[in-house]
Amino acid sequence: MIMIALCSSLIGAVLGTRFRVQVLFPATAFGILVVAFMAALEGWGVWSAIRTELVSAVSLQIGYLGGLLALACMTAARVPLRRSQRSTVRS
Repeated sequence: MIMIALCSSLIGAVLGTRFRVQVLFPATAFGILVVAFMAALEGWGVWSAIRTELVSAVSLQIGYLGGLLALACMTAARVPLRRSQRSTVRS
């Protein structure tokens, strides 16, 4: 479950730096389908599969938030300082 959480959060971070929030809905649905498929293949119990799907969805969203914060920090670092509009040299 830890690997699923880490992978989901990393995918969410990449999505957060590249896309808008609307991408979370299909990404979450796709993640839930992948986890359900894995659960069916490996014979997990229903509650274990549901718990893993919730962890996957929450990790994806937390990763998305982390990606947004990283993007904001990178953008803020590139902004030049504002200078006065008045000219310092007068004739």
